[in-house]
Amino acid sequence: MRIVLVQNNPVFGEVTGNLDRVKALYGGRKGLRPDLVIFPELFTSGYQFTSKSEALSLGEGDGRDGREKGPTVRFLEEFSMETKGWVVGGLPLRRGNKVYNSAVVTHHGTIMAIYDKTHLFEAENRWFERGSGPLCLVRTEFGLMGVMICFDWLFPEVTRSLALSGALLIAHPVNWVLPFGPQGMILRSVENRVFTATANRIGEEARGGFKPLRYIGSSQVVSPQGEILGRAPEDAESLLEIQCDPELARSKRVVEESDFFRQRRPDLYRN
Repeated sequence: MRIVLVQNNPVFGEVTGNLDRVKALYGGRKGLRPDLVIFPELFTSGYQFTSKSEALSLGEGDGRDGREKGPTVRFLEEFSMETKGWVVGGLPLRRGNKVYNSAVVTHHGTIMAIYDKTHLFEAENRWFERGSGPLCLVRTEFGLMGVMICFDWLFPEVTRSLALSGALLIAHPVNWVLPFGPQGMILRSVENRVFTATANRIGEEARGGFKPLRYIGSSQVVSPQGEILGRAPEDAESLLEIQCDPELARSKRVVEESDFFRQRRPDLYRN
């Protein structure tokens, strides 16, 4: 399968302008025919909110609760129709008086899944509601795909649960600022024998007196053996195109007589 990661630099609150820039970034590579495209977390709204009302104002509808679909949701649907593949992108979704840090999965112009971030990071806890589950698994023609968002990765149970449920690949929209994220995802791939595809943003935000945030780029795809199949630059908008065979994630064997999943001892593990 062919995976494309989009690494952009959104301007906070300028949803229309951010979408135009993403379209222009991708438009320079019209020949791409990806099976899966992943955009970063909150890739059209920006990340550094300063109030709950600001988050609500940028929260979009997904068409499922009577609210009109927002511009990012419509873009993800249209983009999946154009590419004829799967598309995953992060955005704030509003339901009533609550807003979630979510990822929307589309295919052939249709929303196939929505995942609300389970583990919120720092000030996100002030603006967003915590996702109540379940974890996100999507059945695709290349096998089961899991979805998690940014800080979820630091909770190993998320990746392990998705892998135990059969995920061969995990789509991972992020807004990484912590420098150890790219290397840490190598371990997540190895310990679960899955492909991980992480799409990050670049740029800086300093709003509302909060500590300035610098996003580290480095979008990447990692193989079940821990190989970095491709990594984007730290400071440039880019498209990263990778080809891989998800079937390689079916084997959990490390060496001939050692299998990560078969040798698990859940009877000894504490919750």
